[in-house]
Amino acid sequence: MEDILTLLKHGLRRLDPEGRLTPEPGAPEDLHGVSALFVVDLEMSGPNAQMHEVLDLAGVRASLAPKLPEEEAWGARVKPKHIGNAVPAALKVVGYSSKEWKSALDLEEALEKFSTAGRDAVVTGWGISQDMAFLVETYRRLQQPWPFATVALDVQPVARTLLKAGGQVDRFNLGHVADRLGIGRMGEHGALADAYATYDVLVKLLDHRAA
Repeated sequence: MEDILTLLKHGLRRLDPEGRLTPEPGAPEDLHGVSALFVVDLEMSGPNAQMHEVLDLAGVRASLAPKLPEEEAWGARVKPKHIGNAVPAALKVVGYSSKEWKSALDLEEALEKFSTAGRDAVVTGWGISQDMAFLVETYRRLQQPWPFATVALDVQPVARTLLKAGGQVDRFNLGHVADRLGIGRMGEHGALADAYATYDVLVKLLDHRAA
């Protein structure tokens, strides 16, 4: 278990009580008493957390234990309330259409299910700054408390630390790293697919460290 904590320290960031990223790096001690990671991905209608909306969100909950065994996964599309504010290029990336989003959940219901799946776990993602900004803003708008741990984990710097020295990877976007590690993916720019890709990369990095 100490090997896992040593690996993860490269991507740990401390949060304030509302979930905002602080400049402080996390430490393995911040994970003591935490039993799970919640590997998340969000797809949005644009880059500005104050103006744009979450359209798709998902998370894979994994035990903070050897091999990071999966506990559960959840994801759903979210009905936009201000689609007129969206950036057309962002909608194209996520594949948004009123027809495809016909069965999407209201934001309040989606966030409740998301919170339940990830409660008290460490929010984990790939290049997490933007996802964290949207999560913090969404919980603020709905006047809900931050339900996760007060430390977050960015998998991207963990991958940089382990893979750059060996020269296996020269670009550290999620798709390229997953391909180089031989990880098959469910698709791109879908929240659940990208959450699983991030989770699979993290598990592979643990195997790489153990080898």
